[in-house]
Amino acid sequence: MRTAEATGCPVDRAAAVLVCPSCRVPLDGSYTCARCGAGGHRVGDQLRFAGFGDAELRDDPLNRIKESVKRRFGPVYPLAIQLVSPVLLRRFIRPFLASFDLDRDLVADLGSGTNRYDPRVLCVDGGTYANVDIVGDLRTLPIGDGALAGIVSVAVLEHVPDPQAHIREMWRVLRPGGRVLCYVPFMQPFHASPYDYQRYTEAGMRTLFSRFDVLNVRIGAGPTSAMLWTFQEWLALLLSFGSRRLYRVLAPLMWLLSPIKFLDVLLARHPNATVAASGFVIEARKPAEARPE
Repeated sequence: MRTAEATGCPVDRAAAVLVCPSCRVPLDGSYTCARCGAGGHRVGDQLRFAGFGDAELRDDPLNRIKESVKRRFGPVYPLAIQLVSPVLLRRFIRPFLASFDLDRDLVADLGSGTNRYDPRVLCVDGGTYANVDIVGDLRTLPIGDGALAGIVSVAVLEHVPDPQAHIREMWRVLRPGGRVLCYVPFMQPFHASPYDYQRYTEAGMRTLFSRFDVLNVRIGAGPTSAMLWTFQEWLALLLSFGSRRLYRVLAPLMWLLSPIKFLDVLLARHPNATVAASGFVIEARKPAEARPE
C-alpha cells in the first residue's frame, strides 16, 4: 500500500492512496481509472467522484432549509448548531484527533458536512460544501485498502439505508490498528439529512462494530437532550393545530428552549443514563490481525 504524503492540502496528501471507487485500481494524475474509465475530476482543492443530487437534498422540506443554511453560512453552521440545537454533544472528537500525528497519519472525517476539525483531516461527504476535500459515496470510497490511520463519523449512520455497508468500507480503508470514532443517535426525533432511517442502543452500537475491537461506548448526548428535542417537536405539533406550514415555522422557534440541554453536564453521568440517552459514541480499533468477514 502506498503511503500518503505529509505535506500539502488533504487532497494532495491523499493522492498517493486514491483508487477507483468501482474497481479499486490506483488512479493516475488525471483521476481516471485505466481499467474501467470511471473516475472523478478536480475543482480547485476538491475532488469530485459522486455525491448527492439536488433532488435528494431538497426532498425533505426541513432539510431544504437546513441545506440552504449550510451553504449560506458554511463553516459557521457547525458552531451555530452547537449553540442552538437541543443536543449537547460532548467533545470526544478533538481528543481522538489529538491521539494521531496528523502531519503523518491520514485521518478522514466521513460525512463531514460543513465541519473541519483540523486542516490536516481529509473531509469526505456527499455534498459539495466548500470545506469538503472528496465528494463521493461513503459506501464506495476512492481510497485504497488500509490507507487511513483513523476515521471520524459523526451523526452519519442514521442517515444511510445500509449502515453495515459503510462500516465494511471503514474496515477496508483503515490500516491494521487503525481506529474509528463514531457517534450515532439513540433517542432523537426524525431529522432528514437528506434522509433518516434508524437509531441504535448501546448494545446495538457494539453489534454494529462487532468485527472491530470495541475500546469503549460512551454517552455522546445525554437524556436531557433526548427529552428536550422530543418536547420541542411535541410543542411544534401541538401549537401548529394540524398545519404543516405552521409546524415548519414553529419547529425552529422551539430551539429557543435549547439551553436546557446543559443539564446533561450532570445528568449524562447518571449510571442509568444509557436507558434514555440521546446518542452514543463508540471508539473501535481494527485488529492488527484482520478477522475474516
